[in-house]
Amino acid sequence: MHIRKIVILTMLTVEVIGSNAVYAQSSLTLYGILDVFAGYQSAKVGGKNTSLSVLGNNGELTSRWGLRGSEDLGGGYRTTFVLENGFDPGTGKQQNPYRFFDRQAWVGIAAPYGEFRFGRQNTPMFAWSGNMDAFSAATYGSGYNNFSNWLARVDNDISYLSPKIANTQLEVHYSVGGQPGTLAGNAVYQAGVQTTQGPVYLALAYLNAANATNTVRVQEIMAGGNYDYGRGKLYLGYFRANDVISATTGNALSNPAGKYDPSVGPVGNVPGEWHSTYSVSADFRFSPFLSVGAGYAWIKDDSSLGNGAREYSAIVNYDLSKSTRLYGVVSRLNNENSAQYKMTGASITTGSFLTPDAGQSETGVQIGIRHLF
Repeated sequence: MHIRKIVILTMLTVEVIGSNAVYAQSSLTLYGILDVFAGYQSAKVGGKNTSLSVLGNNGELTSRWGLRGSEDLGGGYRTTFVLENGFDPGTGKQQNPYRFFDRQAWVGIAAPYGEFRFGRQNTPMFAWSGNMDAFSAATYGSGYNNFSNWLARVDNDISYLSPKIANTQLEVHYSVGGQPGTLAGNAVYQAGVQTTQGPVYLALAYLNAANATNTVRVQEIMAGGNYDYGRGKLYLGYFRANDVISATTGNALSNPAGKYDPSVGPVGNVPGEWHSTYSVSADFRFSPFLSVGAGYAWIKDDSSLGNGAREYSAIVNYDLSKSTRLYGVVSRLNNENSAQYKMTGASITTGSFLTPDAGQSETGVQIGIRHLF
């Protein structure tokens, strides 16, 4: 009887130790962002001078919660995954009614020679755009974001991320279109490279997406970077595409920001015109907690409409801690001819912004708080 107890206790001890060893090789992280702001916009809408005061969501960053995990498989191999949901703190609603994990939902295998990922993923353009703009490609003040229309994320995406060599990393993506008889219909192809060399960061990304019948294609190219001069950074951003946000110049991208109905596909059947966005901005740190920035962006319309626009902006950031930031933004957007560009922030809910009349200007002010967890 005594020997039997010893055997049982030994087996239980081995099981517990084995379980702990397995768990020690795995990780799971719950993370998130809450971003709420008080906003004011003024523009001529419907022929009348109109102002809008709101308690808005997602000014500097889109509010979200997510799960990030990995499991060590041994030999330099790991299983990785991310599940991420976007929501509006003001109402508690999901950002995207078509899906729960609207921002990311993928699983991958990381190895010494790189990482493969499968599922709904961010595009390199979306992931890197904040490195090209003092406004992090968000808030009312980011003309780079307001004028451009990069596809933010893609469904059914297969990607490869290379190891970093000399602080340089390559990404390639192929999104399966799922159309019978063709590999091109609804497919999205991407490639990008980013590098950090001392105080200089540079990135280049390309995207090519087709409609269901492969008769209309959206092409996008992004380039830019920043230079860290010690007390802040200088930023340059460039984006060119044959799709555009402005309501009057055609739009081949039927599902902007990657928040589309999966039954539609990322590209519509109406060809768009080529547009080029340019952005110059800079920031300066008075202290580790306080920084200010300013920027100027403009968009050139290559179509016969000539629907360009310009935006001037300034921002103040004050970090109460590593997790909590207060921010303030003031900006002015000037539309040309019949353009109708507007200030949209990171992912502001419909109804929380104004769309100016054709060719009309817009003024915006934001004061917000952002908390990371």
